[in-house]
Amino acid sequence: MRVQDEKIKGFNIIELLVVVVLIGIVSGLGYPSFTKWRLDREVRDSVFRIKSLIEGINAQVQRGQYVFVQVDVEEGALGNNEDGLIITSKGMGAKDFAPLLNDNESTWWVDEENRCNIDNTEYWTDDPDPDRNRVIDNDAIEVRQLILKKVSTSWRGNVGAVCFGKNERWFNGNGELVSGTGADAVVDNFLFICERTSQRTQCDIDPNTGNPTTEHSNLFAIEWSRFGNISIDKWYNETWVNQ
Repeated sequence: MRVQDEKIKGFNIIELLVVVVLIGIVSGLGYPSFTKWRLDREVRDSVFRIKSLIEGINAQVQRGQYVFVQVDVEEGALGNNEDGLIITSKGMGAKDFAPLLNDNESTWWVDEENRCNIDNTEYWTDDPDPDRNRVIDNDAIEVRQLILKKVSTSWRGNVGAVCFGKNERWFNGNGELVSGTGADAVVDNFLFICERTSQRTQCDIDPNTGNPTTEHSNLFAIEWSRFGNISIDKWYNETWVNQ
């Protein structure tokens, strides 16, 4: 038994140190890849959640729940020294919409640039966060709000909105999602989403070409039509690739 016991050996201190060093090297090599994979996943997940919200509120128009709806995109402080995006869907029912449409002197007709209103807290039939304090005070399940900490868009500290209606002629926008002013104003068809890091706080986009002006690891464009059709593209190898 003594001979057999002597053949059973454990790790000596040098062998144990070698194993620890090897584990550290392997972990160090793998950590950057894991971090990049996790960031890629978080950005992609945020993009598809936004797409789902836009599709969801447009579906309520098709079902007759609302006749005019909005997707509101706010970039700003979330508290605890964190910034992010707040995406909110809002809806106007037929009962509230009819007086606006039928009165030629209503704001609908005399202030067409604000049809897609982002300031009046009583404008929408259902608005989950009219005071923009991220306190949901609306019981309607048809409207939603997303708070996204890991992504940014092509502007800072402001609001952009796009509105869809039962009639495609009511397609409208406001704030950062409108290019130009007055008669030259055009509703944007894209929302750019990129990763938010300590080095990058917004997506760098050329307003003339719609292409990035700096290198982005994760840059997506959510595109919509006035009919509510939604698609997603990702910037890859110097071009936009449909997802």
